[in-house]
Amino acid sequence: MFPIKTLLVVLQHGRDEQPAWLQAQAWAQVLGAHLEVLLPVLPDAHGQLELAPGLEEAAARNAEAKARPWLDRVMEQAPPGTGQTLLATRHWAESVLHECYRLEADFLMIGDYPESEAPDMKPLFRKLPAPTFIARRPIAPRRFAAALGIGADDAPHRLVNQAALEHLVALVLKFRGEARVLSALPNPVELVPLMGDAYAASYVGADLERAYRENLIQQITRFGLAETALRVSPGRPDVAVPEMVASEKVDCLILGTVCRTGFAAFWLGNTAEDVMPRVSCDVLLLRPQDYFDPE
Repeated sequence: MFPIKTLLVVLQHGRDEQPAWLQAQAWAQVLGAHLEVLLPVLPDAHGQLELAPGLEEAAARNAEAKARPWLDRVMEQAPPGTGQTLLATRHWAESVLHECYRLEADFLMIGDYPESEAPDMKPLFRKLPAPTFIARRPIAPRRFAAALGIGADDAPHRLVNQAALEHLVALVLKFRGEARVLSALPNPVELVPLMGDAYAASYVGADLERAYRENLIQQITRFGLAETALRVSPGRPDVAVPEMVASEKVDCLILGTVCRTGFAAFWLGNTAEDVMPRVSCDVLLLRPQDYFDPE
């Protein structure tokens, strides 16, 4: 993860004191990163109205001119050297992706955008250009938690687990915070579908939980984390993880995503997308390629 050279924060026009902006300044200072600001605005025309190219261009210029005074006021609070981009667009996710690549940003920070401005954020989440932080709180996190899964044996899932642990350790050190590791225990009844004997199922469940915990402990101790940081709860990840986030008072949840697209996303879904709406804390999304072996 470190060092992070460029942090790109995406702002919402007209909203003062937004968490993404407040946190971006704090993170840039702690990480020693260059800060870039992106302000996407809708063209100054009805969203469903088809305009000729010349009129569309004029609508974009009008929207940018109206947003400029607000952005100028925001930039007065920015650290010296902060870059800025004001962009009229009807394609929020695609524009954020493009700017992230153009600026070579290696960390992206956004807020919870209203649906009227960003009706579908999934293209961004499934094509993560960099580790992406969703800021929901106005202050930097202190209690970080990494959500791990053991069920899948494929390389991408192993790598997102490792990426989550690597980032957890690094962020706890950077922000002088606390660490938690959260994991949902699979239901043994689902794993042993034809067992009608409840006693046998419970026996298998106890054996499964022991093996599951041992696997997790091996992973977290490799990164220097104490066994006491581990929390395991039975249930589906999209239910068990948010419950643990609430009970542990987590400020920032670190989630790995394999960024499924196409038919894989339709049929298999994405655990990160399922968990995000169910937690109120900040969320850091990671990809398999965000892992670097600490050894």
